[in-house]
Amino acid sequence: MAGAFGIASSETAPLIAYLDRQITRGALAERGAALAALITAEGVSRLMVLSDDPLHILRAIDGAARAGADLFIAHTNLPEAEIESIKQQFAIQLIVGEADALTAISTEGQPPAGRIFMMTSGTTGAPKIAAHSLGALLSRAQAGASKASPGAKWLLTYQPTGFAGLQVQLTAAITGGVIVTPNERTPSGFLEAARTGGVTQISATPTFWRSFLMTMRPGDLALRQITLGGEAADQSTLDRVRKAFPDARVTHIYASTEAGVVFSVHDGLEGFPAAWLESAHQGAELRVRDGFLHIRTPNAMRNYVSDTPQPIQDDGWLATADRVEIRGERAYIVGRDDSTINVGGSKVYPLAIEQFLLQQPGVLEARVFGQPNPISGFLVAAEVVIEPSLDPAATRSAILAACREALASYQAPRVFKVVDAIAVRASGKKG
Repeated sequence: MAGAFGIASSETAPLIAYLDRQITRGALAERGAALAALITAEGVSRLMVLSDDPLHILRAIDGAARAGADLFIAHTNLPEAEIESIKQQFAIQLIVGEADALTAISTEGQPPAGRIFMMTSGTTGAPKIAAHSLGALLSRAQAGASKASPGAKWLLTYQPTGFAGLQVQLTAAITGGVIVTPNERTPSGFLEAARTGGVTQISATPTFWRSFLMTMRPGDLALRQITLGGEAADQSTLDRVRKAFPDARVTHIYASTEAGVVFSVHDGLEGFPAAWLESAHQGAELRVRDGFLHIRTPNAMRNYVSDTPQPIQDDGWLATADRVEIRGERAYIVGRDDSTINVGGSKVYPLAIEQFLLQQPGVLEARVFGQPNPISGFLVAAEVVIEPSLDPAATRSAILAACREALASYQAPRVFKVVDAIAVRASGKKG
């Protein structure tokens, strides 16, 4: 069977760039073919890649595609017991990574279907596992291949095993680009990799961008394409990115493990045109039901294979947990239902409060979360990072005054701290 990606350029052209070495397209194809031979020789129908290295991830995709096997892409930060449980439950026979390892598990009665199983990046409990076809995952990259920038170099900021990280890798592989991967997944590590690798494209969460802008200096990079995804993009962050990179095209996207890449917004404004709810746009249909976004797209997952409620409705629409508000001619994602803070029976969406805080003078980053309270159930708590030159006490007072004036009493933070930094999870989102 042919490889998953084809050869978008010369076999000697680089595909993956580390700080000290490069992997060419031809080298990846050789490794994929060798893995396919192993899969076939050992009668493997299901394998798992357990690595954050793009080489191992793309080799696993290529090898599985050549052999027609099912591939599970696992997060490396999962507990070992969870990995073992997934291996047993889904009868995985081969683990791919730095050193490939066959297991003693039988897959009798479970013929392969050439599927790719992606895991969500939930903060608690076992991850949900979504079944995709490789064709659906590649479709967005293939559709944009003719418009791809020649010699594009993509910085891999997202968790490599997550949906967004995989899309960056697949896009580079399909369009003849290069994946630039850092030695350290820290703001300084990302900046070093971007400078050394001559990065031209960066796709990352708004949380990443706010941290990255604090690290870099004007003129550090010459970017052509900037994409914000993984979280709803707020206007403050969009404006800051545009100011830092006036010559780059700035895009924010809506995508998820379940829905795939749904749409892109290029006009520099948060939210998306409400008219997209009336007719199909970019190959996807959108609607709002009971305040939540529903999606119908050929790129959506087939189903969850994990033991969890299915979000696919009887009419074929995928129900998301993202609440939408329509204001004038614009639709806005205001938060996820599973992240709400219940304050005395009133729902607070942390995202909406964070976006308000980010609009305040001097605020560089914000995190809003619930703090247990014996009377109201929870209180709204907030942490902010401010410009180093500002007085913390005076800035804190000014922000709290703005909250009292603009927010409902149950929305205003009752616990408020000015901090030096805010923790970020492996997914690139705030913890």
